[in-house]
Amino acid sequence: MIKPFKFVIYGETPAKKNREWHDKAVQQLALQWDLDSEPIETKTAITLHFFHGDNRRRGSDNGTSSIFDTLQDAGILSDDCWQIIRKYKVINELCSKDDARCEIEIMEIEE
Repeated sequence: MIKPFKFVIYGETPAKKNREWHDKAVQQLALQWDLDSEPIETKTAITLHFFHGDNRRRGSDNGTSSIFDTLQDAGILSDDCWQIIRKYKVINELCSKDDARCEIEIMEIEE
């Protein structure tokens, strides 16, 4: 069983199309992950806690997709497919502009 992992990506989470954000997010995750570790391949439950720096309308699915792709590209998840990400929860909150971020918790699950 894997221990729960917690990560933070600072800044507002845009759609994956924003390559600059994606590259910076991968760098942030690399600092929080042991690069010698194997990617997670077990069934997981992931909680994404988005803290938005403004009240602008944005689709939760875009941010979720960006985070999942980034977790895979950073080598934390072996894949972002449904066979690995079995459950996920998205929580959105408003915060100050300077504190926008996404807090990520990954836990192994047994079925």
